[in-house]
Amino acid sequence: MAIPPCCSFHVTPFTVLHAHDTGTDMRVSRLKRPFFKAMFGKPTTECATQEAQPARPKRRNAKFFLYITVIPSLLCIVYFGFIETDRYLSESRFVVRQQERKSTSSLGVLLQSVGITSAREEAFTAKDFVLSRDALRLIDNSINLRAAFTRDGVDPFSRFNPLNLDDSFEELFAYYSKRVRMEVDLTSSIAILKVEAFTPEDATRINTELLLLAEGLINKLNERARTDTIAFAAQQVEEAEVDAKASALALSAYRDQETLFDPAQQSTMQLQQVFKLQAELITVRGHIAQFRESASESPQMKALQRRAHELQKEIDNEMAKVTGGSDSITQKVIEFERLMLDRDFSDKRLSAALGALEQARSEAQRQQLYLERIVAPNLPDTPIYPKRIRNILTAVGVLIMLYGVVKILMIGLMEHSEQ
Repeated sequence: MAIPPCCSFHVTPFTVLHAHDTGTDMRVSRLKRPFFKAMFGKPTTECATQEAQPARPKRRNAKFFLYITVIPSLLCIVYFGFIETDRYLSESRFVVRQQERKSTSSLGVLLQSVGITSAREEAFTAKDFVLSRDALRLIDNSINLRAAFTRDGVDPFSRFNPLNLDDSFEELFAYYSKRVRMEVDLTSSIAILKVEAFTPEDATRINTELLLLAEGLINKLNERARTDTIAFAAQQVEEAEVDAKASALALSAYRDQETLFDPAQQSTMQLQQVFKLQAELITVRGHIAQFRESASESPQMKALQRRAHELQKEIDNEMAKVTGGSDSITQKVIEFERLMLDRDFSDKRLSAALGALEQARSEAQRQQLYLERIVAPNLPDTPIYPKRIRNILTAVGVLIMLYGVVKILMIGLMEHSEQ
């Protein structure tokens, strides 16, 4: 046995140990009293003090664990298990749908069915509105949310503005964001609205009011789209009417100025007149040829020649009216056709605008967007929150981890200080 270095023993020089070697065992034959006291007696005061020192850190660790983990865990158990106020959850589900338009193509008819389809964008629009400050302001004016969130009997950590220090609208909005949640399923476009309150009636009433606000928003979007569509179609009709009137007046003025009513018919009549003159000219020239063979000195020869000359001149004049210079029918027809094209285009545009206006008015009679309730706000009969066991286990686990982290940091600091 090793002798502790801190102990002082009184060993006489006459102390003798007689041992008999029996192979592997050593047997003590004689042990004098001073050496026995030295080996098994009470140590001196210095050695007792050093042996008692390791007990102090153990007591400090126990106190540290008590203050960091045990007492806070007991407080969490008391609060989460007995003090925290129950919260009731009211849930509703709805979907925003829109009227599906018929496809005009055969492929579209095969791929689409006539009916209603979901409107995912409008569902997210309703979500943003329900979680906005505008919705909070409207519902607070309607049912007084402050009173619902500060009822008597609600614990200070769960109620709104427990110390009456900040009753501002922004603080109410921050609290409202914790109690109202809304999710939109990307696959089915179904919106899920969840409202927490301290009584079942408050949760159901807040959920119902929010649904009414969302439906009012959808109706407002319908009305805005209806008004904009009709206004745009009416504006297009007015512009088309102005263009149609201007085109008709321009064509009428050109007809009066050029005395040109129907260029095709007028040019046909002039060409027919030219054909008659040419036929008569051919006849006269035939007579001239006959007289040249039989009686070239006949007085009728000169008369026929004068007639042929007049006919040719008249034919040239008539042809000039059809295909001549700037005053010819051909040149007039170019401007006339342009004006006719402008008038026809304006008339077609006016007809299309009138059709669009009629369609817009017909579409306005039908509601394009629908907020269809799938699940009405329920009246909860049991509180869903708080999750007491889960909260207690979470709090205890966090405190134990906190104790471990702090303990490791303290050991590191002590080792660093000893170095």
